[in-house]
Amino acid sequence: MNISHLNIGIIHSLIGKNDGVSIVIDQSVLAMVKYLKIPLGNIYFLAAHSSPLYNAHIDEVFWHKSELHQKIIRYFCEEPPESLEQEMLDGANHAKKAIRDFVKHNNIDLLIAHNISHPYNFVTAIGLNLYIEERRQKGYLNPRLITWWHDSFYERSKFSAPSPLMQRYLRYLPGTSADGLVFINGDQVKLGKKYYHTYAKGRKYADFFKYHSAVIPNTCEINWAWKKQNWNSSALIFQPSDSYNHSFFHDIGLQEQLERKNFTLDDAAILLQHTRVVPRKKIETAIDLAYALSGKFGQKKCVVLLVSGHSGDEQHQYKDFLIQYQQDKSAALPDANVILLFGENRILSHRDIIVDHKYYKFSEIPAVAAAAGGIGTYFSDVEGYGNNLLEMMAAGLPVILNRYEVYRKEIEPLGFDLPYIDQGVLSNEAVDAAFKVLTDRNARNQMVQRNLKVLNKKLNPQLMTRKIHTLVENIFFRK
Repeated sequence: MNISHLNIGIIHSLIGKNDGVSIVIDQSVLAMVKYLKIPLGNIYFLAAHSSPLYNAHIDEVFWHKSELHQKIIRYFCEEPPESLEQEMLDGANHAKKAIRDFVKHNNIDLLIAHNISHPYNFVTAIGLNLYIEERRQKGYLNPRLITWWHDSFYERSKFSAPSPLMQRYLRYLPGTSADGLVFINGDQVKLGKKYYHTYAKGRKYADFFKYHSAVIPNTCEINWAWKKQNWNSSALIFQPSDSYNHSFFHDIGLQEQLERKNFTLDDAAILLQHTRVVPRKKIETAIDLAYALSGKFGQKKCVVLLVSGHSGDEQHQYKDFLIQYQQDKSAALPDANVILLFGENRILSHRDIIVDHKYYKFSEIPAVAAAAGGIGTYFSDVEGYGNNLLEMMAAGLPVILNRYEVYRKEIEPLGFDLPYIDQGVLSNEAVDAAFKVLTDRNARNQMVQRNLKVLNKKLNPQLMTRKIHTLVENIFFRK
């Protein structure tokens, strides 16, 4: 089937930003435009906030951190105030109208709604399902709907005991009216079936899961000539950059902090925490690693833990906790040379220059760290898949990680070669492995090459392309 004529509408709180869902949206757009030959002009976006590069319609009702959504999260498992239900319905009806107008204005054939299985997008989920139910009751098949299940109330302990109010509306999170359902890992399929068993009363859904659902893992394109490198060299191999990023370490204040400690950039061992600043990323373990490595380097190196993602998404106090955690470590180990640096004030989803200040693109930071001979840290205890992990490896950056469940079940078996810890416990063996990657260029190069080969073969965008194409075919041509 040639699906290049379809008009596609993509719905999410954020479009073109640094969060994991936005990155998956970018991956799916790349797959559709580059490999399925859907013109970029046929793809429309509906969001609360968007990069200026996108053809987007904007409405604040979709903002996942709105006052209403914050209230929903606060009372998800508690007795809510009486006014909350009406506030939810008012927001949902606003969202329904915005979606209806968006579909009509752009002649949308297929809607793809991301992460409406997550309570942070509850208003969007209710509004979208009300709209789809209304369309189906009137006998309209279009727009078809795909819901992309990134995360859910099943997967977070804080949402494990919904209040009676929330239970009444869980049938909309993500809802059972979709024509197709995408999961990002295999375990979510079980949760999807559990959800349909609970909320799709009277609907036969075995064939739906067989033909109208797909597991589409995160993918990553490798955007440099890695195959042409001499991987047997003892010289550091990294993704070349243009001149824009040459001032990055100066602009984020690292050079100044190093000089205060009588070090230069050449004396820095860079650890990149390429994630948002949220508790499940376990950034305190990366701080522990930084101090352990400092002990091995002695006075030869200053270990720098650079956090590239933004803070405030889930728990505002977590960044304060990390700063205090690092200060306590420093007081206990006064001879250690460690710098903890948050780059969020100079890192955006795109390059920009505002009042003489340069801002750097989030997705380029792993290449900058790789060019400095650094490594990535990824000690998360829970991940849906691992977007930022793949992004770091694609840039030629080795990563030390915690073997979280999805990594252990679905990513590690693909053949990646990464130093790791288990169950969040930083072992001496893991510290030694990280130290070797930072000091042994031959071993580092071999690790990077192996991971690039696996990434290119098994998690390239064409995997997403094939699965999207099959799913869309089934949605339009198989009942």
